[in-house]
Amino acid sequence: MARARANALMAAVAIERDCGIETIPHVTPRDTSIMGLESQLLGAHAEGVRNVLAVTGDPPEIGDYPGSQGVYEVDSIGLSQIVSQLNRGEDYNGKGIDAPTSFFLGVAVNPSADDLQTEVERFHQKIEAGARYAMTQALFDLSYLDRFEELIGGWPVPVLLGIFYVRSHQLAVRLHNEVPGIVVPEEIQRRFEQAGPNAGAEGLALARELYAQAREKVAGVYVIPPFKQPEAALDLLD
Repeated sequence: MARARANALMAAVAIERDCGIETIPHVTPRDTSIMGLESQLLGAHAEGVRNVLAVTGDPPEIGDYPGSQGVYEVDSIGLSQIVSQLNRGEDYNGKGIDAPTSFFLGVAVNPSADDLQTEVERFHQKIEAGARYAMTQALFDLSYLDRFEELIGGWPVPVLLGIFYVRSHQLAVRLHNEVPGIVVPEEIQRRFEQAGPNAGAEGLALARELYAQAREKVAGVYVIPPFKQPEAALDLLD
């Protein structure tokens, strides 16, 4: 989100060490050179982190640091190639490292992207770069998922569907209008508007509907809970 936060790989190490919970840290090439990315990945691997999600990352100028620029020596496809080469026992330039890593590489995919052709092409490149699973952008209508699957001729890797647990009409509208890549269809926005003070319950009902529909379509789901309420994700699974 282009904000200064704890490094995801370091946070993953702390969570896995202290809580024993397997993590999927998001890794972005926005802030670090290729050499720095390799260093961070090798350090995290030494501490036991095995899953990574390669994402390009929001540019810093849209976040808290207007006027600043990202590093971006590679994008998410290039980052996927870096991880895959480390798994083969070599760095980005083909130089051997002491021992190969064993990362389980994931990538992002957005079935509701404005430019579907470009999204399809990039997804195929990510698969060629070694992706083993994919996590979708948050979806509010699974017809986008079906359409994308048809375009690519079937999912080549397991897919985790993103479900955003929204509790207000205001947030639904803001996600649709202000967050690149997220589409909240008009009928969904109307559901929240008509729910009025019961929008929270409507949001939970919608999330559960999406979860039920997804069971036959994808390998799993991940839940984006309400802001600063991570435990609320459990409501969806109750």
